Amino acid sequence: MEKQFERIIIKPFWGGLIVLLLLLCIYLFIGKFVAGPVVDFTQGTLMGTWYYNLVVGYSSAFMDRDNFLPSLLIGEYGLFTMVPVYLLGLLLPLVFSFYLVLYLLRDSGLLRYISRSAHSLFRHLGLSGEGVIPLLLGFGCVTAALISVNSLASERERLIASILLCLAVPCSAQFAIILAVSSILPFAYMFIYLAAILIVFIIIGILLNKLVPGKPSYRIPQPAPLTQPAFFSTITGAIRASRVFLVDAAPTFALGGFLMATLNYTGGFRKIHQWCSPITSGLLELPDRATDLFLLAIIKKDLGAAELYAAVTQNSFSDAQITVVLVVMTLFVPCFASLMVLFKDRGPIVALSTWIGSFFLSFGIGAVISRLLRLLFSP
Repeated sequence: MEKQFERIIIKPFWGGLIVLLLLLCIYLFIGKFVAGPVVDFTQGTLMGTWYYNLVVGYSSAFMDRDNFLPSLLIGEYGLFTMVPVYLLGLLLPLVFSFYLVLYLLRDSGLLRYISRSAHSLFRHLGLSGEGVIPLLLGFGCVTAALISVNSLASERERLIASILLCLAVPCSAQFAIILAVSSILPFAYMFIYLAAILIVFIIIGILLNKLVPGKPSYRIPQPAPLTQPAFFSTITGAIRASRVFLVDAAPTFALGGFLMATLNYTGGFRKIHQWCSPITSGLLELPDRATDLFLLAIIKKDLGAAELYAAVTQNSFSDAQITVVLVVMTLFVPCFASLMVLFKDRGPIVALSTWIGSFFLSFGIGAVISRLLRLLFSP
């Protein structure tokens, strides 16, 4: 049976169909099940109600929430309120489910077959089929994927893959939030978002293939035999990766919470909103809360993604505004950790050029999408 399946999946038509079915299953599992009832319980009930009421109720007995320290600890952006609710209640179940799927694909050998099926498409972007592996890893963590890029055959491929990762590949937290939001957005808006990101990805890849000097290698990846994943090994791997995510994300979430609480308490938000208003309100036609998302995303995209989901569930944005924010945040600048890896491996010129280019690209494409949505859906 496994040999027959291997012969079927290497054929372009059936291989593509199987990949599409796999993507549909991933969407239903993460986007519908985990982002739905699971997150409703972990974020809404477990952390957002039981934990939050316990912490705030206990602390309020001896803390005046109008002072800075209580505001920092248990306020709207508090280190003991917002940070654990977002990190443990929202992101952890989504990230764990993503890594569970990723390890199932890897341990079964399907990931190598997906790479082989993608070879004919990726060669137009200057990459061999092996380039799909770092790009898929980027949906887990772009920083880790940038490190894995060094396994590609040539410096040319490594440069192209690094830039594509930073420009148009969302990390696990972002991707999980996108899947969660996709269950809320009407299909037409989600289609426009996906089409915009795919078009940008393809155009940037084709341009890089034309402009980056050197010869492409086009090395075709050799698939490994399909195997049945070991349940314990897969679960252990997903738990280990999720633990690494928590260890990596907790300090930056704490830093983000500290900065947001400080800005909120001192009135800094009002000043930043005034400075950014020409971009967020004028260019992108978004409410002031979008500024918070972009500030958090500069520190770490997980932070921005978590704040976006909270804003969506609180009906802070319209469907069109959600679509624009998704486009901008997906194309937005690489987070600090990714920028440092890019700086070390590809050099300061590539790192700074990518950061500046993604900043202007994200807002430029966001402005175009905003106008397009107004044109298509305004009454």
